[in-house]
Amino acid sequence: TAGNTIEGGFGGLLGSAEYAIAVLKTKLIVVTGHTLCGAVTAAIKAVKANEGMPSENLGVVVDNIRAAAETAVKELPDAPLELQVKLATKLNIFDAMQKMMRHSKIFRDGIASEELMLVGAVYNIEEGNLEWLGPHPEQETIVGSTLKVHRGREAPY
Repeated sequence: TAGNTIEGGFGGLLGSAEYAIAVLKTKLIVVTGHTLCGAVTAAIKAVKANEGMPSENLGVVVDNIRAAAETAVKELPDAPLELQVKLATKLNIFDAMQKMMRHSKIFRDGIASEELMLVGAVYNIEEGNLEWLGPHPEQETIVGSTLKVHRGREAPY
């Protein structure tokens, strides 16, 4: 999906992932963003210019990325656009992961029981490599459980 978004935390994308976990017994979900993302770049530009999008549908996509874009611009106010987009991409991945955990009992229960791993990654389009971000930094708090298996896997893969 454009910008790796989960609108409001509900809908087809989350339902499809829940099906994979509950029915197909998937053990690993990787939320993957990518470099040079047009949707994240548009969100950063919209935040900096304090503007909306030219259509309602584009506005929905950008609005779902806006929090990550605002944080990136706030943390790196004088940085070039490229660095702000890089940070916003990572923040947006963690936001999607958080929505999955907060809005899905299947995700929370799977992670808490250590039957499921949820990790983030950024695919570098130009270099063809993957930067593993690991689990969400607040994963244990969100699912309400101490996760021994996941804690041991926080180092790069």
